[in-house]
Amino acid sequence: MNTAEPLCYHVPAIHREKKLKLTQNDLIKLIHETKAVSIWNREKGPVFWYIAGVPGPYYVNTEMLIGAEAANKVLGEITSILSESKEPNIRGGRISAAVLGEYEKNSVLKDLVSSLLNKAKEKFPAGSFDFVSGGERRDWLFSVPFAKEAGVGHAFLFKDLSVYYAGELGKGERVLHIADLINNAASYLDLWLPALKKAGAECAGTLCVINRGSNGMKKLEEHGIKASSLCGIDLGFFEKSKESGLISEDTLAEIAIHFESPRNWAVRYLMGKDALFGMKTADKKSLKRMKSFFANDPWSLKPEYAEFFSSMQSSLSAGS
Repeated sequence: MNTAEPLCYHVPAIHREKKLKLTQNDLIKLIHETKAVSIWNREKGPVFWYIAGVPGPYYVNTEMLIGAEAANKVLGEITSILSESKEPNIRGGRISAAVLGEYEKNSVLKDLVSSLLNKAKEKFPAGSFDFVSGGERRDWLFSVPFAKEAGVGHAFLFKDLSVYYAGELGKGERVLHIADLINNAASYLDLWLPALKKAGAECAGTLCVINRGSNGMKKLEEHGIKASSLCGIDLGFFEKSKESGLISEDTLAEIAIHFESPRNWAVRYLMGKDALFGMKTADKKSLKRMKSFFANDPWSLKPEYAEFFSSMQSSLSAGS
């Protein structure tokens, strides 16, 4: 059985006083300042590509909240650790050290973890779960310090469905999964929930820093997983951003069209404008998604833009 004490949020008072509970306005400002949400330049491009193989006008990189340099450094260390060792206990120890080393000196990360703790007390009260988990790799930026501050054990979930926990997981023990982002919940359904089930644990719910829209949250709830977040990147987020002077009226209008109908957004801003796709500068992942979009035509645009689709497919094939 897990020998960690039940969740009690035992944090020394002096330590806690240094932390802030970020308000929604604080979070919105931080998200824009750090470019945790990037918005494309519709006059120059390039457009962003989502994991579903469709384009969009904005992209979410939650790790940027703690600072690009800090995020790149820690994630780089984690990547090296994963490639250098296959021993779960060695991996777990070194990853914890890398993340907590940054945590101790990063005031923004401390504020975010403090906000996650406050949200957990509201949505997942003490006694509702036994330990915390985080998935490879970005989740660990938040799940590792969360577990430390909450006084509970941490389970590392790997993409090969293996789980490392410093102790023995008892059958039926409950876990709160801490994540950086909930998008379409594919990682949960394909990786994290199966990994926890394989280990004999039950998912009591999940708490993330950012959720992109409501689709992923709804999917999780349909599977019986209670989901909560600090901030949702939805139309309301962009409306508040406009009210705070963080984006323009034109940008809000465009994003509102995208939320109402991605197809209508593509018709108005993308179709026939090959330069906005940034084909020559796109990375391998974006090119793969671009090829999928023009091959599978998920928004049924090809009948109306047959010549453009043919031209783009030829250019993509020539560049492969």
